[in-house]
Amino acid sequence: MFTRDANFYDLIGKGLASLGYTGASSLQSFVDDFFAEKYNAETTFAELGFPLNPNLPINPTYEQIEATIRPYTMAGYVDIDSDGPSKSVDGVSLKQGGLPTFKHEVTLDRKIMREKLMLAEAIGRTNTEIDNVMVKLLFRGVDDLLGGNYNTMMYQRHQIVSNYGKLVINATNNPYGLPLELDFGVSSSHKTVSKWYTKDVSGNVTQTAGVNDGTIDPIKVLRNIKKNSEDKDGMPSCHWEISKTTYDDIMSLPYFRQMYVLSANPMITDPAQQLAYGNTLDDTLIFEYLQRRVGRIVVVDAVASVEKIDPATHTTKYETLKSFNEGVFVLVPDGEIGDVQCGRPVYMETPGSRTALYDGGRTLIRQVFNDENMIQTIKSEVTALCVPNKTRWFYYVTVK
Repeated sequence: MFTRDANFYDLIGKGLASLGYTGASSLQSFVDDFFAEKYNAETTFAELGFPLNPNLPINPTYEQIEATIRPYTMAGYVDIDSDGPSKSVDGVSLKQGGLPTFKHEVTLDRKIMREKLMLAEAIGRTNTEIDNVMVKLLFRGVDDLLGGNYNTMMYQRHQIVSNYGKLVINATNNPYGLPLELDFGVSSSHKTVSKWYTKDVSGNVTQTAGVNDGTIDPIKVLRNIKKNSEDKDGMPSCHWEISKTTYDDIMSLPYFRQMYVLSANPMITDPAQQLAYGNTLDDTLIFEYLQRRVGRIVVVDAVASVEKIDPATHTTKYETLKSFNEGVFVLVPDGEIGDVQCGRPVYMETPGSRTALYDGGRTLIRQVFNDENMIQTIKSEVTALCVPNKTRWFYYVTVK
């Protein structure tokens, strides 16, 4: 009878070793090499207007500091022996609190693990095929977790921006976790309701009577809000954001078609003829005209997915969530409108696990051996929050 030590059954370890990754930092080296460029937190979040905060405190708390956007103010005229006036100090703390932690894990395919273990037992060792399969399982598990983390953070960002400055985590988007609600303080005076259309359960869009009879002028509504934000609140360079669903809905409204035709061909005065001609035009043409009138509009086409267990069939099902709320126009400053604040992961090295850090030490990845259930699991842990710092320049128009 051959005696096998614990290392013989460490198929993941042997797979890593086949690629040259050995020792205590084998998983860290694997993650660094295979995922260095696939997920780039600095670039990804900077493009969303929420760059990474370089501070990584052990005590995971966040602070919402209002950023001040101001012009280059002129110097003061004083006599030669006097000091000039002191400039104001940017930043006022609006809100503080604890950073939320989100986790998930992937269990490596037990069926495949058993098959490869049986093969290793039969030949008394692992081979290239087994090593390759184990590395692929490890890569797939880490990739699923890191991709899910990025989708989690993007969902946070889009919800805060589209949901009137609020992040609401509940049973719909977090079925197996704790509820959470954070309000980052958008002024009620910045929230306007202007009903342009209704939408039934079948998705049919109907333009409202107010738009039909001219009581409501959507373009004028958007232009006035943008102008008031600039004149009264010092809004810097800015843009609108809407969801892809909202884009599709407003492009189906007769109003925007008729307004374009009236602008491009004022000789067509009959509303029916305007609409008939407008319906032949491409959406891109109408959308470009709208942006010339109201300013740049960014269409956010982001989707999140939530995994649940169906209580009736006890099978896994996936529900799709729109990250950016539909039926709302949001006016926000260009560039940075907040930052991603993270806590430093706290962990211990144990004989039953391998560990690695990602995103500059913000994400903890662990490969854990579960002797009781005879499984190997890849776990991810992140403590992070998108914290807006320019909510005083967030403006909302609810149009649905």
